[in-house]
Amino acid sequence: MKPNHLSEQGKWPKKTLLALSVSGLIVGLSGCGSDDDNDNDGPVTGGAPDFTPATVFVASNSSTDTNVRVRDEDLGLLNTYTTGANEGLLVNKAGGLVQAGDLGSTGNLVTACNAATRMTGDASYEIAGANTTFASPKGIATIASEGLVVVANNGASTLLLMGASASGNVAPVATVALAANAWDLVYDDASDRLFVAQVDGSVAVFDAFAANRGVGGANRTFTVVDGDGEASVNLHGIDYDAQGDRLVIGDVGAAGSADDGKLYVIDNASSADGQITAATTFKGPNTRLGNPVDLQLDGTDLRVAEKANGGGAVLVYQNIFSRSGGDVAADLILDTPAPESLAVVPEADPAPGVTDIVDPATVYKVLTTSNPATGSATSGQLFTNARTLASAPALAFDSNLASAENVTLDRDGNAYITFDDGTTANSGIAVIGALGARDNFDANRDRIITGAATRLMSPKGIELADDLGLMIVAENGGAEVLVFSACASGNAAPVTVSTGGVAPWDSDYDPSGDTLYVALTNGTVAVYDDFSQDMGAGGIDRTITPASGGTPFAAPTNLHGIRYDQSSDTLILADVGAGGVDNDGALETIPAASTANGVTNVGKRIANPGDGSDLTGLGNPVDIAFDGQDLYVAEKINGQIQVWKNFLTDAAMIGNVAPSDSVAATAPESIVLMPE
Repeated sequence: MKPNHLSEQGKWPKKTLLALSVSGLIVGLSGCGSDDDNDNDGPVTGGAPDFTPATVFVASNSSTDTNVRVRDEDLGLLNTYTTGANEGLLVNKAGGLVQAGDLGSTGNLVTACNAATRMTGDASYEIAGANTTFASPKGIATIASEGLVVVANNGASTLLLMGASASGNVAPVATVALAANAWDLVYDDASDRLFVAQVDGSVAVFDAFAANRGVGGANRTFTVVDGDGEASVNLHGIDYDAQGDRLVIGDVGAAGSADDGKLYVIDNASSADGQITAATTFKGPNTRLGNPVDLQLDGTDLRVAEKANGGGAVLVYQNIFSRSGGDVAADLILDTPAPESLAVVPEADPAPGVTDIVDPATVYKVLTTSNPATGSATSGQLFTNARTLASAPALAFDSNLASAENVTLDRDGNAYITFDDGTTANSGIAVIGALGARDNFDANRDRIITGAATRLMSPKGIELADDLGLMIVAENGGAEVLVFSACASGNAAPVTVSTGGVAPWDSDYDPSGDTLYVALTNGTVAVYDDFSQDMGAGGIDRTITPASGGTPFAAPTNLHGIRYDQSSDTLILADVGAGGVDNDGALETIPAASTANGVTNVGKRIANPGDGSDLTGLGNPVDIAFDGQDLYVAEKINGQIQVWKNFLTDAAMIGNVAPSDSVAATAPESIVLMPE
């Protein structure tokens, strides 16, 4: 098949995105511009085959070019930036780019938020230093369920398991010895199996890898011969087709040779052992394979980073598993400088953030923090309940924080917990990797955001704007909202958002309307429209004051929990009233929230009628969670987790009514849905 060459001149992104960078944060969806106007890609012409929509990340690695280039499925250029690393990369479910590097004295592992749209210098966090034992790290793989990144530590014949949420000079969670130096690896989550491509021409296979952390070494090792009886020499890139149980592996041959590279297709990969014959081999001058250092499958399409031949190119083979192999040219070729690593992200609707779940069919637990008093026995602990609330809360994690406040989760299952001791020296945000697989805080796996520059002295509610890569924190003591990159670490400075001098307690970001809703302790809601455009730099756009019959509710009103339901355009609010009173709490709704402004009549309100007949059990409803149907409430002063079923649609659920169910809990402070 005659290859097509792609033209970059005049190629623009399919979607135009707005760029705005403030204090190193990505504001909104960062731009499609490049930090390198002369992209150095070779002359090409059009006529690309049809590919499934995807975003392709290409890392270059030469003495003059360590850029990451973001491309569409046809390899058209969308964005260019650097991360401070230069080797293997991947993109996690939270939209962050993770990249290994060997530019320093040992090496590093960088996590950079907003992989597709970031700019050079935007927020990232880094693992580096002597404790890491990095020695020329190359390919990487993620085990999201464990919060780990597995690194092919090429210079030391080891695999290193690093905490994906960790930052700084931290030690590996585990080190796995290999019989040869590794270059790349691929992990199959469904089978818990790791395949490691080694530079001696072999593949090491680890079964039950996450469960055993590689203890005892590889379960088996295999080498490859092609149809001509030629043995594998120097394996580099590797990827796995789980559905067909097939591996595709790149062999660079002699590193100094630009024309001896091969691609192998291996059938029955999970049981391969000893010397096996490749089902298909691509080799020869027409393939342009010299040093195929990395490769990525997208369905049956294979993209290859060919580093040596002709100065470097991305080669694309379609329908790789149905081809007969041989000396066959790629279907699409893009000349680009020294490509080192690839990541392909198929186009798909992102999973909703935990505060944006609108489907009650979602499988989840209820996750809560408990905060009876600073330094108390249960302060800092997190608990889970079944959604039925059929049993008492079960201890899930001990953060070892003296005063855990609010918790939320990202799409990778990492937890973000605010803690509050009233001073910037002892307050902040803890980022916990893979909360559901853990028991305790671990400095080698987790990180802390704290210090004078953070302005965090009494942080309460924390919200993730997942697609913006932002953490939004209600800073109660400073009477402001603080916005951090989700990749912030240490003494990071935020962008501040004015709340007009009124202390906030919680917030909820609506990605569909690009609107931030902030619950204020004076009983009103501050609304910031077009939030990604300026991050509230112009101040509050609208203020909603809940009312009945046109009259605002009488003081004390003190909004805490807040959730926006996109499908009905409804705000759900929790009002704790007077903090020390155990029967003056309320739940209420604001209909048509996207346009509500000023004094606004509530759609429904559940509250104590004040005649001694209270059924609600609402005193201090400090936080709420909503699954699109049922509302969960952390009722702190009365020590309950409550569920109000069909909260928006049940017409009888108004006034002086009891919750559908409840369970006793010790001073629940925060509540969120935890997808399983």
